[in-house]
Amino acid sequence: MAECVAVVTINWNAADMTRRCLESLRTTEGASWHLYIVDNASDDGSLDRLARDTQGASDVTLIRSTVDGGWTGGNNLGIARALADGCNAIFILNNDAFVRSDTLVQLLAVLRSQEGRTPVLGPVHMSAGSESYDFRIAHLEEKTGIPVWTRREDWGPETQRPTWPTAYVSGAGLFVDRAHLDAVGLFDDRFFLNFDDTDWCARAEAAGFPLLMVRDAVIDHVGSASIGGFKSPLQTYFLTRNRLLYAEKHRPVLDRLRLARRQWWRARELGRGHALRMLLPQRDPVAHAFRRGVLDYIMRRFGDCPPSVRAAQRQAASGSGS
Repeated sequence: MAECVAVVTINWNAADMTRRCLESLRTTEGASWHLYIVDNASDDGSLDRLARDTQGASDVTLIRSTVDGGWTGGNNLGIARALADGCNAIFILNNDAFVRSDTLVQLLAVLRSQEGRTPVLGPVHMSAGSESYDFRIAHLEEKTGIPVWTRREDWGPETQRPTWPTAYVSGAGLFVDRAHLDAVGLFDDRFFLNFDDTDWCARAEAAGFPLLMVRDAVIDHVGSASIGGFKSPLQTYFLTRNRLLYAEKHRPVLDRLRLARRQWWRARELGRGHALRMLLPQRDPVAHAFRRGVLDYIMRRFGDCPPSVRAAQRQAASGSGS
């Protein structure tokens, strides 16, 4: 019998997007799969709609979380259930990412064909609705050692090969084996959202597992669909706080000092030339999110963001930010 891939995705107030993700999986050829949908305490009726749509479906397990555990908590629930069900190959897939008919078979073939330690794999990301790449490879930033996406103009010839090393694999499409999870564990819940995948990949690499991108495995990715885009207050908060937490866990002191200096200059920019203004309440929603991200890291407040950041997100969405 062909090995079944457990696909884990999170729904949070986005039933239509999750249904599109499921529809893309149902185009799969050459690989068996089962989808675990973790509903992260949606409050828009998503859970009821998904329950109706998947009632009686043999290819879906719907898991209800009574709390919004973020990307980390939701995926940890789904992974634990898949492992308990006896699954060995697990594909963590954002609900705004859509597989192609051969994505799973390509990933599974590479996972089971590598010699030596089993690699952690990632598909390449195409921007949904276009032929441009969203994510293909990552490298370590020179001054801070933080993994960052590599710009297209900096891609080397290795990205034309069937597989190539990367500094991390994006959690929008992360293909792992039970052996990885047994050795590394689940995602660190302190991150909640952003840098959780980067942290896990750093731990996997430290445990001796290679990180590889797979050229012929492709997903079409919307990107940040549930949190308002890459420059939203939510993104700003979690990227700011969690970048500091990642550096604390994985980078030497000198790199962390360089990152702190960079954050200081970012504070000057948002404080209109005076970094210390960021210590004061901010009307600008992005500036407020940045300030809270730094302060919450210093105060060791991790997990979900404070209500004021959610309020800043609503303010930005309404167009009332200054």
